[in-house]
Amino acid sequence: MLTNELTSMICKSGVVAGLTLTAAAAFAQPSMEILQRDAPSNWGKWGDGDQVGALNYLGDAEVLEAIGAVNSGKTFTLQVPMTAGDGPVFPGRIPVQHYMSQDEALYSSGKLDPLAGGVKYSDDVAFMYLQGTTHVDGLAHGWYGDQVYGGESAQSTIHGHAHGDVGAIGEKGIVGRGVLLDVGRHLGSGEHHRLAPDTCVGLDDLRATAEAQGTAINPRDILVIRTGSISRYWDEEPDAAWDAMTEPGLCYSLELLQWIDELEIPVIAADNLAVEKVSQEIDGETYVIPLHGALMRDMGVVLSEIWWLEDLAADSAEDGQYSFLLVAAPLKMMQGSGSPVNPVAIK
Repeated sequence: MLTNELTSMICKSGVVAGLTLTAAAAFAQPSMEILQRDAPSNWGKWGDGDQVGALNYLGDAEVLEAIGAVNSGKTFTLQVPMTAGDGPVFPGRIPVQHYMSQDEALYSSGKLDPLAGGVKYSDDVAFMYLQGTTHVDGLAHGWYGDQVYGGESAQSTIHGHAHGDVGAIGEKGIVGRGVLLDVGRHLGSGEHHRLAPDTCVGLDDLRATAEAQGTAINPRDILVIRTGSISRYWDEEPDAAWDAMTEPGLCYSLELLQWIDELEIPVIAADNLAVEKVSQEIDGETYVIPLHGALMRDMGVVLSEIWWLEDLAADSAEDGQYSFLLVAAPLKMMQGSGSPVNPVAIK
């Protein structure tokens, strides 16, 4: 069990957080194994060596069904802006660093000549955490014990993911029927319709939101959950302070996992840093990102975070359509734990 002091350390320092989360995972291993004893597992369901897990649920029939959700042709891009030195990131990471390696300054200073004929050009470089913007997690990104998704050894993560990397998801791509569950609008408050910090979102909340929207959740739908949280980061005067450790999000329950398993949900995306609430109390113990272990490691469900959902949500509230064709192709970062992505919702 994590102590209150350890959780406090995670909250106070991004540098400390990167270290203490590693320690936190070690402390939580026995508890996660007990917690998940009767939970669903998809190990071996798609054969030995499978690396995309529940994405196997998305085939030709699911794509055709998703195309049927398109009515107006309106499109929404769902990535947050990538701005040098700025942006919400999980503790221990830093925002993207962007530099111009070549621009007009080189030409005007005489350090570089135009190409033959007079054409000039710019060039730039970026350093970033692959999960430092809107991104997709590889299935081996989160685990507990000494095994990652599919039962492969956790040693396979050393010096790059030999199994369960995001490159495999990039090869397949994510195309299916997306369903926006605007929990923030249904249960939140204020003019921006946001959930309060530290709010736990449970299965009953998801069902109640779908019912309030008049939205059917079909088998193999991609769940897109809006809390309203991430937009606080950019507010000059937010209704509540944005903090990575207090963002609202999904909370662990066996019933939630069974529901996801029964519906064969392939992907869950959200407008927060972790899809789930980062720190959760379960049976009197503190767990950090337990759904990462349950959903990715055991069930092979793909998680995608830091989505920008404000424009899509406002449009859906206006026209009443919360389903759409969703296309999201992470970069083919072979052996990577995650990848930036700019998802597109087509209504």
